[in-house]
Amino acid sequence: MKKLRLIWIAFIIVFIGGCELFTGSDSEVEEPSDKKKFVWNAMNYWYYWQGEVRDLGDDRFKNEDEFYNYLNAFEDAEELFFGLQHPDDDFSFFIDDYEEYNREQDGVQAALGINYGFICKEGGCNEDSQAELVGYIRYVISGTPADEAGLERLDLFTKVDGNTIRMNNFNELLASNTAHDLTMARIDTTASQLFVEEETVTVSSREVKEDPVFKTEVIDTAGVKIGYLMYNFFSDSSAYHKRLNEEFDNFRSQGIDEMVLDLRYNGGGSVLTSQLLASLISGNSSSDKYAELDYNEKRSSNSRDLFFLDEVPLKNEEGQFENSEPINSLSLPSIYILTSNGTASASEAVINGLDPYIDVTIIGLKTVGKDEGSLTLYDKEAPYTWNKDDSGDSSPNPDHKKAIQPIVTKIVNSQGQDYPDGFEPDGYTPNGCADDPNDNCVNEITVENLMAKPVLGSPDEPLVSRAIDIILGQTSKQKRTPEMGFPKLREIEVKNGIQDLRPHGNGMYLEPFMMPPGDKR
Repeated sequence: MKKLRLIWIAFIIVFIGGCELFTGSDSEVEEPSDKKKFVWNAMNYWYYWQGEVRDLGDDRFKNEDEFYNYLNAFEDAEELFFGLQHPDDDFSFFIDDYEEYNREQDGVQAALGINYGFICKEGGCNEDSQAELVGYIRYVISGTPADEAGLERLDLFTKVDGNTIRMNNFNELLASNTAHDLTMARIDTTASQLFVEEETVTVSSREVKEDPVFKTEVIDTAGVKIGYLMYNFFSDSSAYHKRLNEEFDNFRSQGIDEMVLDLRYNGGGSVLTSQLLASLISGNSSSDKYAELDYNEKRSSNSRDLFFLDEVPLKNEEGQFENSEPINSLSLPSIYILTSNGTASASEAVINGLDPYIDVTIIGLKTVGKDEGSLTLYDKEAPYTWNKDDSGDSSPNPDHKKAIQPIVTKIVNSQGQDYPDGFEPDGYTPNGCADDPNDNCVNEITVENLMAKPVLGSPDEPLVSRAIDIILGQTSKQKRTPEMGFPKLREIEVKNGIQDLRPHGNGMYLEPFMMPPGDKR
């Protein structure tokens, strides 16, 4: 923890006195809103592609009048934000209410209590905006409205509030934090249509707090103890860091031989927490390089290395990582990681960071390919960051709650390897998984699996079953879709706007002490 403490002190010293390029003017030109000025200044200061976006250039405007006229051409701050994005940027997003967003990062949100996705028959969606989809429930959080309504994993629904789910509306129907009516469905392989509608279930909405450690289990099979952990988002909360450390202590006390890490529904979160999880698995020392953060050209000299952790980082009362507890590392030589087309950012960073040190086997589907980190920026003095837990940190502009989450850094591992195309399991093809049951490309969205509804983490589940087969060195017992004669299904892949579909989105965010010293202007 000494490294963390020293970096934090350096950050405080260097950032005092940061400035903006454009702040105010005595001109007669109408002054843009504070929100617009904040967006441009913060993007100019931090954006990873700042040097490649003409309108973010330091010498783009001759004077403040020209700058103001440029900002005034945009309807609002959000339109300006998206107008400044680089064509290669799929992941930066605008935040309407940073208080709500910050609560969501701690696992708290007004919600139904489900994580969900959408599927269609192969070739049935493509570019057809009217193509019909079917929603499915990935998991249900215990004690939530969805749980109380009797919803279960792999339940299906075809309508939301009476609206048929289609390609042109699926990312909006469940976006509001209100009660929803779900038209449930079942699979009938003898009917003219595969999905048959049933009753409508009303699910209320209220504050939900989700534990990122969704499930842990020790599977004892053929004399091998396998630790299973489903981890659904990377939260830097001290309570959740302690919780994760406790689960690894439990694995250690039970003497597990192998471990299956389930990240299939994990879209990312805190980079620091990804360091912690990787350290708990591998047992690497704090002298071993975990990753490198590379920033834009203006700050390239300030890129920094991240190392594995030999203690669990915990926050003090001011929200700074100055406390710690002993780490319960397993020092495993190998790890089996379950993935999907929603596995992204910090989850992928764990895969990438561990790969040079231990044997990493990927089972499931190809991951998203988000090797970039973002930063929550607020309307306040440069560097536009805010530690909400630190009472001594000056608050953002009280006149609004807007913030931005732009990409500010690229992350590579100790070998300099990135992952813009994601990670592919053996047997993956551009058209999906091959049909060999002994490949590691496994799709859980099949007719037979949706009908069987196996419990998450059970040996009956396709992804877990494949992991067990590999560990035990035996041929897969799972049958694949073509052998059963059922139509092949596929899940809709969502990149842009994925944060609207899942509470924790696909962000990979940085802690304040990870930020590079800013150039003084």
